[in-house]
Amino acid sequence: MTKFVLTILSIILPGLTAFAQTGYDTYTPIPRVNINDRSITLQNSLFPEYYQKYSAASDMNWVQRNDSLLKDFWTQNGSVILENLSRLSGIRWHEEVFDIYFVRYYPDIGEGEPVIIPLGGIKQCQLTEAAPNGCRLYLNLIYQLARRMLAQTVRPGDNIYYAIADHPLMRPGPFRRDNLAMLLAVVTGQYVLGLDSTYNAFQSAFWQRHFPGREIFNQYLLNEWILSPENPLTRWIAREPYNSHLVLTTRPPRVTPGEENRTNRVFIEGLPTKGQLGFSVKINQNNRLEVDKIDMNRLTYACGLQQGDEIRQVDNIRPRTQKELIERILEGLEKGRSTLQIMRGGQNLVVLIQPRELFTPEDSFYWDRLEDTLSLPLPYDTPFIPDSLAPDSGR
Repeated sequence: MTKFVLTILSIILPGLTAFAQTGYDTYTPIPRVNINDRSITLQNSLFPEYYQKYSAASDMNWVQRNDSLLKDFWTQNGSVILENLSRLSGIRWHEEVFDIYFVRYYPDIGEGEPVIIPLGGIKQCQLTEAAPNGCRLYLNLIYQLARRMLAQTVRPGDNIYYAIADHPLMRPGPFRRDNLAMLLAVVTGQYVLGLDSTYNAFQSAFWQRHFPGREIFNQYLLNEWILSPENPLTRWIAREPYNSHLVLTTRPPRVTPGEENRTNRVFIEGLPTKGQLGFSVKINQNNRLEVDKIDMNRLTYACGLQQGDEIRQVDNIRPRTQKELIERILEGLEKGRSTLQIMRGGQNLVVLIQPRELFTPEDSFYWDRLEDTLSLPLPYDTPFIPDSLAPDSGR
């Protein structure tokens, strides 16, 4: 979500009047939820230029005419969803009430805090993609609630702070916290939608396009982290070492110094002196491309690629030549990232090549900087996961 949209939401949402469609007893451990499908102000604020020509009121009338199935789904399953999100995550709901906003258009698939679900389409500039329906829509609702659940590990206003909040995997982003939210959503969906419906929704073309962490999710989390009330998500996070393959694979790429700041740079024979990627490959005994030489001052090394890595696939396609390999990586970078499936030391791993600004190499903790976490004074409220279960910084 853009900074502008976040600012607008922070201004208007406290003043919106919620229209409750269903709710729960405030004495139960789950919050009361209000379904708001009449927020013209919210819809208008998301696309102010668009609604200079079109009517936000008309679009919200469309929402009210087309949200009956989702309302019925929530009426029948809302309490089960909230209860299972809490049981399977190991995090209790700390809020007594919140709203779920239905809108016609949204710039992304939805939002977790506040919970916003688009029913008409995902609108970006002049392009509009149809919103998911059926089980794909139900999974989106559960996923956004799972994102909200994980965000509750840090609630400064309520003096709530879970020990796992400092774990690298809890950093916001598509390859870390969003992946954990999807794991929580998929397991919760199996309780609510059933195994087959949840699987079909997750494997749909819509979620193939809109879940960028899928490769990491499939390899490291799906069928690996088995969630249950006795072994919830918080315990899996707490047990994951800070230097695990999962953490290192999803680390933010470090930044190398600019050309003007580099001193005594070592020239690597066989590599071009300029260029973004900075590595070469050879054909190994398995007839696969293997990283032969790599420049430690350029992007691919900063993203985790190493000399000796056998490259199996790039964005699910096997490259046959170095030219094809480089072209596919650059095509992926134009779209935001390129996913390399590699073999290293007998293990199948994933390396994400991402075009990001890099840290200086003097920062030895570049891959685990927790700039978005909050340090709160004691006492902390850690109702499910005590500090003793959190990994030490030296793990």
